[in-house]
Amino acid sequence: MGVCGKKWDFDCIFESIFKQKPKMAHLIGTHECKLDAKGRLLFPSSIRKQLSDTVNEGFVIKPSTDGPYLELYLQAEFQKKLDFLQDNLNPFIQENQQYARFFIRGSRTVELDPVGRLLIPKDLIVFAQIKGDLVIQPGLNRIIEIWDKDAYEKDLSQIGPNYQAMGKAIWGNSLINKNLNI
Repeated sequence: MGVCGKKWDFDCIFESIFKQKPKMAHLIGTHECKLDAKGRLLFPSSIRKQLSDTVNEGFVIKPSTDGPYLELYLQAEFQKKLDFLQDNLNPFIQENQQYARFFIRGSRTVELDPVGRLLIPKDLIVFAQIKGDLVIQPGLNRIIEIWDKDAYEKDLSQIGPNYQAMGKAIWGNSLINKNLNI
């Protein structure tokens, strides 16, 4: 059974996701970091402070489904994503299985060491084409994005010309503004 008592009521599923109150404060701050020779990155202290005690839960790191960067989730947040997929996708529909497989591929659990470093698996460094300098950027849905610095800057330069139109489409949407009370 789905979120709203019906098997495939997508409007209701969308509404239940859209109206959920965040359980974790949105992270703020873009950080430039370096990857050491062993593939470790010193996790920015300001993000650790924003996450406070939840950093002790550990993380899940995985390739992005949207581009050449990595996604870092708190373990509990990643489990919520998996629970949602399990509760709302029919496993007998091939596209659902394919989507779940692609979403989960390459996922690993990682933890901060006592110094506050995160070891990024080598195959994920290759996937994200990280050469040493990287950017940590909090994203939507409680995801922390980890980018190679050059790829991040290239992505931003491609977004730049469309940013104003994107903003009008997002903030100018009366349904969204009604739900945000703005």
